[in-house]
Amino acid sequence: MAMMGFGGIRCDMGAVVRSQMAESSARKAKRETVEMSRQVRLIAERFDKLVLLNMAMWSLLQERTGLKEEDLLQRAQEIDLQDGVADGKVTRTVKKCGNCGRSVSNRHNRCLYCGSDALSETPFDGI
Repeated sequence: MAMMGFGGIRCDMGAVVRSQMAESSARKAKRETVEMSRQVRLIAERFDKLVLLNMAMWSLLQERTGLKEEDLLQRAQEIDLQDGVADGKVTRTVKKCGNCGRSVSNRHNRCLYCGSDALSETPFDGI
């Protein structure tokens, strides 16, 4: 759909529309990239704080209980194996509803079956 433009120059309106759509997509991608970068920075800061707190807790435990590095490493290995796989990470298990007893995904804060918020939790579920 070519048209005569200013000064007798032919322009393709479809090409103009496609160009505008591409520019809009590029702006959206840039906004999303900026947001992802912000989220990565926040996660990195949170991670650094968790490392610092873990180091502080471990040094206190060592000072006050006499525990050794070997004790810590052995316990970490035991916890790692609780899910049956030695992979260096904890696999979250499902929660049990205290009201109806059904299993509920860790992503949910209330039972999908009965609506109860009496789910079994550990202090680490919110991390």
